[in-house]
Formats: sequence, structure tokens, C-alpha cells
Amino acid sequence: MKKKKGKQLGQLLIEKEVITHEQLDQALEVQLKEGGLLGQILIKLDIVSAEQIENSMYEQTSSAQKLEHALKELGVLSAEQLTQALELQKKDSITFAQAIVTLGVLGEEDLVSTMVTQFGYPYLQLVNYEIEPEIVKIIPKSIAEKYSLVAIDKIGNILTIAMADPLNASALDEIRKETGLNVEAFISTFSDINNAVAQFYI
Repeated sequence: MKKKKGKQLGQLLIEKEVITHEQLDQALEVQLKEGGLLGQILIKLDIVSAEQIENSMYEQTSSAQKLEHALKELGVLSAEQLTQALELQKKDSITFAQAIVTLGVLGEEDLVSTMVTQFGYPYLQLVNYEIEPEIVKIIPKSIAEKYSLVAIDKIGNILTIAMADPLNASALDEIRKETGLNVEAFISTFSDINNAVAQFYI
């Protein structure tokens, strides 16, 4: 299941020519064996400095704001709607994507379409995908509900998930830390994922 991924920390560091592919692989091996955050492991291995990680983490975090900018450029998000979405996001502790769907700024299918065209995430209709219950349970129910995601496949040390907001770098980091696996994300609608969570976590 190869796809065009969002820029995660390792990719950002490679693109900035801060680390090499070999150094990233070395750090990922340590992460699988010992756990922990990739950035901290890279620092521990003397591959990067704390400052380099901090700068890249800022860029990684700001990637979650790309949806906001994309919607503005497409002319589907007004200044008033942006303010409402940010207020709802803070009040209900939800993602920006959840907020704009809740407010009706975009329908779920429109959000998926935007993610696919603007960021290159592949779309997966969960109703057409056969998921094994033991794969789903790799991710705790609390995390699945918190981030609107579900595990759908595992090949080697790569866990494939479907999530409604694949721009959420915090969710991907938490899953890596919890499972010790590398993560690849597809996008699905909130409704499909919520239905899958309700079906498999009994």
C-alpha cells in the first residue's frame, strides 16, 4: 500500500538534508526496539541537535494548518467561519477538520476530496474494505475515538490506518509510540470511521 504521504518528521529532516535515509532507518530501528519519540532518538544517537528537531517539529505541527490555508484559497472558508471553527476546536478539544465538518463549512465527502486533491492522501471507503478484528485492536479504543481513526492492515512493521484527519501529526506520533510500528495513513470520512470503531470495539 504505497502512497504519497504527508510530510512527517523523518521526511522533513531528509528534505532539509539534515539527515540521510540511512540515518533515519537507523533511528527507526532503535525506535522499534526501545520505543520513544523519533526526534529524541535522533538526538540520542548524535545525528541531529535539539535545535534542529525543534525547528522541524514546528514545521511538522504547522502542517496541520495547511487545511485552513487550502480552504481559504479555494474560497470555501470565510474569516467568520474560520473564527467559529477555531473557537469550536478549542471548546470541544477536536481537530480543525472536525470543527469545519461540524459547522457545515464542508461536508464529509467535500473534506475528503480536498484532502485528496490538495495533499495527495489516498481515499479508502471502509465499507468496501475487509478488516480483520485483531488488526483493529492493535490501536486502543481510546486513541481510535480520540483521533477518529482505525487500523486496517499490518504488513511487517508498517501499520496502515484510515483516519478522517491525516494532517494530525500528534495522532500519528501517539500511534507510533503506542504500537512501536511505522504508520501509513489513508483518509476516510468521519462517519465511516465512527461506524468501524462502533463495529469492532465491543
